Amino acid sequence: MNRENLLSIENLSKSFGTLLALDSVSLKVNKGEVYALIGPNGSGKTTLINNIVGLLKPDTGCVTIAGIDIDKKPLVAKALIGFVPDNPVSYPFLTGNEFLYLTGNLRNIDRTTLDREIEELRQLFPISEVLQTQMSGYSRGNLQKTAFLASLIGSPKLLDIDEPIVGLDPFSIKIFGEKLKQFSKSGGAVFLSTHTLSFAHKYADRVGVMHQGKLIEEVNTPQKLDLEKMYEKTINNEYA
Repeated sequence: MNRENLLSIENLSKSFGTLLALDSVSLKVNKGEVYALIGPNGSGKTTLINNIVGLLKPDTGCVTIAGIDIDKKPLVAKALIGFVPDNPVSYPFLTGNEFLYLTGNLRNIDRTTLDREIEELRQLFPISEVLQTQMSGYSRGNLQKTAFLASLIGSPKLLDIDEPIVGLDPFSIKIFGEKLKQFSKSGGAVFLSTHTLSFAHKYADRVGVMHQGKLIEEVNTPQKLDLEKMYEKTINNEYA
């Protein structure tokens, strides 16, 4: 694997009043890698993801995307990121197709290239008919699929995804996971948070465990572990 860091987090801390949500978190995600972050509710996973994409500004520390500091060069760094938040954004009176074209236009992609990209992306999930309807009528699963398709527009280097499979049926979960692996193997990197340990076990190359704002454990090749037992042991030791 090429060890080029597409995501580097150095000593990141973030507080909300008296709550220390992130406590000196450091990690790296390499080109060709799917990194899954797991941990209890309130452990800091979403806060970390929002700092990575620039929705939050850390108190201390830095985030770089392919070597670019997102605080110093936010537009350049963000152009390299495909982002799916835990509650996918929708524009109720746009169709899914219109939302995909809006995303491409915001990324300054020329129309010929955008037409080709969107046509290819439409084949990923069997939702071509859904994409012709207004997003106000979408189920959570279809919102998730549409947001994922939008995140892939413009050939990002890093996918940053919060709870990727909420609302998805088993068939779509498999498509989603295999696309993440394909994306990473084609030279990108994936950073995701999930409560679904089976998904992390199957598709992640590396897993990190968050607890009370700290990264308390990292494991390589999680497929070789009983991830659930490792998680329970790690968290129980922290609570003890």
